[in-house]
Amino acid sequence: MEDKSLMEKRYGRKSPLPMYQTKRDPQSPTLSDATRARSRRPTLYIIAIFFIFLIITYSSPGLMRTIYPKPLSTSPQPTISKSNQSSLVPLEAHVMSKCPDARDCLRDLVVPAMQQVVDKVNFRLSFIGKVDENDTIQCMHGSTECLGNMLSLCANDLYPNNAKISLGFSNCLMLSYQRIPQRDLVESCALEHGIPFENLNACISEEGKGMDLLEASVERSEKAGVKKSCTVRVGEEKWCIRDGGEWKECDGGHKVHDLVKEVERRFKAE
Repeated sequence: MEDKSLMEKRYGRKSPLPMYQTKRDPQSPTLSDATRARSRRPTLYIIAIFFIFLIITYSSPGLMRTIYPKPLSTSPQPTISKSNQSSLVPLEAHVMSKCPDARDCLRDLVVPAMQQVVDKVNFRLSFIGKVDENDTIQCMHGSTECLGNMLSLCANDLYPNNAKISLGFSNCLMLSYQRIPQRDLVESCALEHGIPFENLNACISEEGKGMDLLEASVERSEKAGVKKSCTVRVGEEKWCIRDGGEWKECDGGHKVHDLVKEVERRFKAE
């Protein structure tokens, strides 16, 4: 019996990953030698024009300063100190990427709230699933949901301190959750949020770390006792649940201003 690959053992099936192959039209014509020779002619003209441009530019320092202004500062952006990080309020959303309740939860509550309290929280997006006795990761809505979960986790791994990018990318995917993990959707969301598509693709491949990220995330949700997508936790305590198209167990309210108020209250108390 053929030995199962690591991907098949832990993901539940053999996978053709890297998932997204490079697009190429096999019928696209190649340039003939004559065409290549003709294609060099415009290059010669461009080189000649470039040298004329250099002569004019260097003979006029004022023009040089106009064309090449002083570069923007490349000093690193200020980072949050460890003391400040400890005062941030833990905010976590446990979801399934192909779940309509997760879409509603992010779109209507988490994302708009984060726009107001992003500097006051330590945000985490965790995923709900199951790791069975055979070390296989199972997702409620099938293997395509596992891939959707992995894509979000990979985005966060690439940009661990930038919720605007990673959460924005995840929200973009889940707004069209039925299409996850279609390539055009992933490429569009990655482009919108400035994430190199090839980096995401490498992360979810068999050689990447996507499976490890997914396993750790699923185990975190299990340890927290979270079963419903979407469950929002504040300060590691269940705060509100979106399930079956309804808000449930939301003693503090389920509106954006309710979540913002709760975060600000806890932040001031730190």
